[in-house]
Amino acid sequence: MSWTQVVDVCEYMSDVTDIPILLDADTGYGNFNNARRLIRKLESRGIAGCCIEDKLFPKTNSLMDNRVQPLADIDEFSLKIKACKDSQQDPDFCVVARVEALIAGWGLDEALKRAEAYRNAGADAILIHSKKLDSSEIEAFMKAWRNQGPIVIVPTKYYTTPTKVFENLGISVVIWANHNLRASITAMKATTEHIFKEQSLSGIENKIASVKEVFRLQQDEELVKAEKIYLPVK
Repeated sequence: MSWTQVVDVCEYMSDVTDIPILLDADTGYGNFNNARRLIRKLESRGIAGCCIEDKLFPKTNSLMDNRVQPLADIDEFSLKIKACKDSQQDPDFCVVARVEALIAGWGLDEALKRAEAYRNAGADAILIHSKKLDSSEIEAFMKAWRNQGPIVIVPTKYYTTPTKVFENLGISVVIWANHNLRASITAMKATTEHIFKEQSLSGIENKIASVKEVFRLQQDEELVKAEKIYLPVK
């Protein structure tokens, strides 16, 4: 997706919820100029913040196996973060700097070096990412970080670690990033397979959302009330 498509989706989401939205903004979709323009567009749509990672554009997904994960120059990325913070109009808008050094195999020292540089550049929080199957890298980072600023994690791979462990480490935010998407894929595949095999909706209707629930999510009740006010009575 292009960044303009992403912003459009963010607008649709912001229109229907008061819950703060934190956007995964990849690398900021280019250099500092692209990133700071993105900030202004997100603010105008009521988005609460965005997370920008220190990879090269276009980026490779962090969890893909055997893929090279080139990282951005520290100084360049730090200045990108500064440009974003200098451009924002809402003082509450949050810019989270995502450190990919552990993902890229560059080690703990590099991750700490980058995290501190981005914090000094103005990042509101640091997202430290790991694809190990346990939380050992995160625990080592947190011990060395010594609570210099808020930390965000995404435990997609080390999902068996109890949340209490993260709380005890002093982690500020945990993002369960893609499980609703993956759950929907499983549900759609199972439903489609059933319909194809049985050539019938029997046994499906009571396992899926009702049409009435779809209308509720679309706020149909509000539309009906508005029609009574704004459409002429015939």
